[in-house]
Amino acid sequence: MPHKFINLLPPEITRPRVSGSLPAIPVPSSAVPKFVNPDILIPDNFWSNLKQFFIERPIKVRERADAPFTKTSFGAGVGDNLKDFFSSGPVPKGPVNSRLAVAWGSNFGGFGTRIKEFFSPPRQAPLPFAVKPIKVKEIWSKDEKFGWSQAIAFGLHGALLFGLLVIPILTRVLPSTEAKNKQIDMTPLDISPYVAKLPAGADKAGGGGGANNHTLTPTSKGKLPKFKWTQFTPPQAKIENLNPKLAMDPSLLGPPDLKVPSPNMANFGDPLAKGVTDSLGNGNGTGIGSGSGGGLGPGEGGGTGGGVFRAGINGVGIPVCFYQPPPEYSDEARKVKYQGAVVVEGIIGLDGKISNIRVVKGVGMGLDENAVAAVKTWRCKPAAGPSGKPVATIVPIEVTFRLF
Repeated sequence: MPHKFINLLPPEITRPRVSGSLPAIPVPSSAVPKFVNPDILIPDNFWSNLKQFFIERPIKVRERADAPFTKTSFGAGVGDNLKDFFSSGPVPKGPVNSRLAVAWGSNFGGFGTRIKEFFSPPRQAPLPFAVKPIKVKEIWSKDEKFGWSQAIAFGLHGALLFGLLVIPILTRVLPSTEAKNKQIDMTPLDISPYVAKLPAGADKAGGGGGANNHTLTPTSKGKLPKFKWTQFTPPQAKIENLNPKLAMDPSLLGPPDLKVPSPNMANFGDPLAKGVTDSLGNGNGTGIGSGSGGGLGPGEGGGTGGGVFRAGINGVGIPVCFYQPPPEYSDEARKVKYQGAVVVEGIIGLDGKISNIRVVKGVGMGLDENAVAAVKTWRCKPAAGPSGKPVATIVPIEVTFRLF
């Protein structure tokens, strides 16, 4: 009640006013609390709580199934939970007007409802007559929205790719390849004075020779020894032994039917030389001239003129290559998927290496350079000459390029 207070203390322990005309009332000793040991160890309220826990359990009120903002909770025990699971709850006859009502489990219903729907599923309500089916397109059908804008976009992108990829190949790659091929050509030695003296109709006698004097004195003019496939005695500028035990005529290495006009002189030398000296040339070999070999002229090997022996003719064998790494493909040829062969010509020396390589038939696109680089790494067994000894020969080589 407002403005009313209930005084629970006895009047004798009410404290007097601090100031006033009335005398102070003394407080009795029984009203003062005393702190002593209790008479019993366990108070009565403990036994009452224990009794309430075992016998008088509080009533548990379950919330409503359609109450808003609440979740279904478990029962007091296993029996209550099984009872709720196997029993179907009450279903309202009319619709629920409250928008806050939550229909927990309305999609599945109870256990009996689920068993019934399993054996006899409910039928769907028929569609009204006003509803018509909708035509659905096939998944891989043609897009009707594809128009001229997409076609123009594809055309522009194709033209851009053509300009970036194809035009640089046609304008830059091919001309640069042809320019590189011209650098591989080698200028042959001028052997026109000797070639003019060869007999008509004879095979080309490539080769040359030089004396092993290692001097700077030019070659002496003189008569030529006979050409033979086997050279036993090389010519000498000065005859040191005038009375040999087994006399043999000097010879040059070359085909025996090779006829070169020779002056009638006592000493041996080059018929085309200008003066008489005491030297047969400043080359290296057993012949006459500035080259190397047993022939005549500025070349190598046998015969006259420049160059070396031709493999496979006039008693000269054919070299055999035992180490042939494949050539590398160029990027230009790989892009256009070109396959073909490059023909080169080189000299296989006594050490088995191929030198003086030149392109005879090229294909361009960088394959000519790769063919020359690959042939330089090849190793061969030199061919045997007419005397049975290894000689340097010039041979054509075909380098094949294949993608597969």
